[in-house]
Amino acid sequence: MPNIIGIMTKDQKEIFIAALIFVMDLSQNKETDYFNSRINELGFSESAIKKIKKFSSAEETAAAIKKIKDIKMRRYILREMILVAISNHELSDEEISSIYAIGTHIGIKQEKVSDFFLWAAKGLEWEIEGLQLIEGDL
Repeated sequence: MPNIIGIMTKDQKEIFIAALIFVMDLSQNKETDYFNSRINELGFSESAIKKIKKFSSAEETAAAIKKIKDIKMRRYILREMILVAISNHELSDEEISSIYAIGTHIGIKQEKVSDFFLWAAKGLEWEIEGLQLIEGDL
């Protein structure tokens, strides 16, 4: 698969960032290392991030993402939204329902959205098991 971020236009990158910020606001998780790594990869400065129009609802977020015609890029953004949502090791009902609503509105089947959540949960389990291997019997 090609580097999705590498083929994004400036407008698509701004939609991507705004979608991640929307999820961070839902979770009240204002700063995450994962989000910061995405920003660094995109090459946006902190001042440029502050100028990006924020989304106020799942509907507004979905409408913006839906403007992106490439389904792989929309799926990528949805996956990254889920990763930001779980970066604090918690998922609220609002986060889950909003991400599902966004996913289905942008043309991703509910089963595929569920697959993304399951994939992310496996990764989180893997991370926790790794920590237990290091710290478990100390």
